[in-house]
Amino acid sequence: MVIFISGASGYLGSHLVKALSKENRVFALIRRSSSRARVEGVDVIYIDEGDVLEKAFALHQPGVIINTAALYGRKGESLSALVNANIDFPTQLLALADKYKSKAFIHTGTSLPDDISPYALTKNTFVKLAQFNVESPLKFVNVALEHFYGPEDDSSKFTSYVINACLAGNKLALTNGLQQRDFIYINDVVDAYKVLIENIDKLDSFETVPVGSGLAPSVRELVEMIHSCSHSKSMLDFGAVAMRVNELMYSCADTSRLKQLGWQPAYSLESGIQATLKGNV
Repeated sequence: MVIFISGASGYLGSHLVKALSKENRVFALIRRSSSRARVEGVDVIYIDEGDVLEKAFALHQPGVIINTAALYGRKGESLSALVNANIDFPTQLLALADKYKSKAFIHTGTSLPDDISPYALTKNTFVKLAQFNVESPLKFVNVALEHFYGPEDDSSKFTSYVINACLAGNKLALTNGLQQRDFIYINDVVDAYKVLIENIDKLDSFETVPVGSGLAPSVRELVEMIHSCSHSKSMLDFGAVAMRVNELMYSCADTSRLKQLGWQPAYSLESGIQATLKGNV
C-alpha cells in the first residue's frame, strides 16, 4: 500500500514512517526546511514547492494519508501560523485525498477540549470542518490522541521536561499535581495506528477513535515515578506553581474501540518510563 505521512520529520510522524515502511511504500511529506535525519531511507515529498503535492497524489495514488503535522504554539507562534498548520494544511490534504480517491484519511487530533488552548481549538476546528468535506468512499478517522511520550521526544513537552530535569538533578517547580492525565508510550501509539490501517474497512465513514493507555494517573504520580526510576536527587517542589485558570483536571481515553479492533497496550506507565530513560541516557 502507498501511504503518505505528513509531519514525517516530527516525533510521531518519524516513528510511523519507520514502522509502516517495513510493509508499505511510505512517502514522507515535509517542508524543505525540515531535517531529513528522521526520514532517511524513504521517499520524500516537499510540500512547500508549488504544485508538487498534487502531482505526487496524481502519480502515486496513496491509499492512506496520515496527518501528524501540527503546531502546538509552545514557542510563541502566531494564531495565523496555528491556523495554517492545524486547519489550512490538513484541509488541503483532505481535498486531495478525496480528489484522488484515497481509501482513508487518518488525522492526528487531540483529546483536549477547545477552550484549553489555541492548539486544541484549531485541531478540533479542522475535524468539525472535515465533516462537511468528506465524501464516500473516503473514510475519515480522527485520532483523539492523549499525551504520548518516549525517548528523545521534544524537550518542550511536559514529560520530557520532567525527565530531563530529573536526569540533570535540577529542582522542579510544579503545581500540586492533582491533574489526572492519560500517558501513552510512543510504541503503543504506533501500534494503534497500525491497527486502524489494518481494520479500516471496519470503521465508520467518519469516526473519532480515542488513543491512550486507558488509565489516568495523577501528574504527581507520573513525576514521582520518573524521579524514582531515574534515581534522581532533584527536589520536587509540588505546589510552587499555581494551576492555570482553565486547567483540565481529568483526561483519559476510552480504549474500548481500539481493543475491539485487536489493540492492547504493551507498556505500563512504569515500563514506558524505563524505556524512555534508557533511550535518553
